[in-house]
Amino acid sequence: MSGDKALLLVLDLRKKEEDSALEMWTDAKNAVVNFERQIEQLKQFEKIYENEMTVKSKNGMDMNMYMSYQQFLSKLDKIKIRQEAGLIQLQNQEERAKQNYLDKQKRRKIIESLLEKHKQERLLKEAKAEQKLTDDIVSSKQARLLMDKDKVNS
Repeated sequence: MSGDKALLLVLDLRKKEEDSALEMWTDAKNAVVNFERQIEQLKQFEKIYENEMTVKSKNGMDMNMYMSYQQFLSKLDKIKIRQEAGLIQLQNQEERAKQNYLDKQKRRKIIESLLEKHKQERLLKEAKAEQKLTDDIVSSKQARLLMDKDKVNS
């Protein structure tokens, strides 16, 4: 029973670790989603800027204006590449956080299964003790009946 108390303390610790790991994984997933949104906004902004450049170039645009658009689009492309590299890092962090959570969950389940095993063993032991007690009562009752029967017959 004292072993179960120790296991219950370990279980409590495992649950806290699992909760913390889940929170870290959730934060990592949210960071990925937010970063993906930022990249999508960047792509949309780039598309708007490209369309604006196309419209203006059809209506006539001087070379300086065209070069300014090209430089800005080039900067946007470089930013987008850096953002996508950052996204890959965040996705890797998310995967590590997920694996950490799954590991913590597994460790908690192991302790829970040990506690359940101990409970089942205890219940089996109690059932056997109860059966033995019942058998002893029945045996002593039968022995008294036999002794009483022998007294009556004597």
